[in-house]
Amino acid sequence: MTETPQQAPATAGEFGSFLKSKGIDSEPLGPDKDNVEMFALDPKNLVTACMLLKETGFDFLVLLTTTDVKKGYQSIYTLHSTATKKSLRIKVTVPKDNPMIPTVSHVWSTANWYEREGYDMMGIIYTGHPDLKRILNPEDWEGFPLRKDYIPPSDSLNGPHPLRETKYAEQTLSKSEKGEKLCQ
Repeated sequence: MTETPQQAPATAGEFGSFLKSKGIDSEPLGPDKDNVEMFALDPKNLVTACMLLKETGFDFLVLLTTTDVKKGYQSIYTLHSTATKKSLRIKVTVPKDNPMIPTVSHVWSTANWYEREGYDMMGIIYTGHPDLKRILNPEDWEGFPLRKDYIPPSDSLNGPHPLRETKYAEQTLSKSEKGEKLCQ
């Protein structure tokens, strides 16, 4: 039996080490494919860490995006320093049954709209946000479209959903099994 080699745990990079020197623990995730330092933070440390990083020159929140992962929902912050041209990526994961992360909209104003999108599409509640409401979907929309378990409604706007419409699914499967074109 051969054993799979274990990857060595990532070591703290420049900015993870800086935060540790300020009393903020982070989990190093190693560099991404573009050699950008990545680390995970506990939600309770996010605002303090972001304020410290902004003071050190990370003046630009390039992107805040969200994803649905096994452990919960994740907000991913990409920061950039226009002075040093350095970037870093912070990942904050919250449980699916309590998806709450403090807002950083008072640190970078661009977070305002990004957090509203994260709320609207993934259902993450950014506590302390000045105007947390849907930004892409109507206010009365049910569910969060980027969650893996989301099934869109069947209505005049969306039409039938293949997973809900058995007849459509059966037709599609029978045509593909016979090698026929799906669109005839």
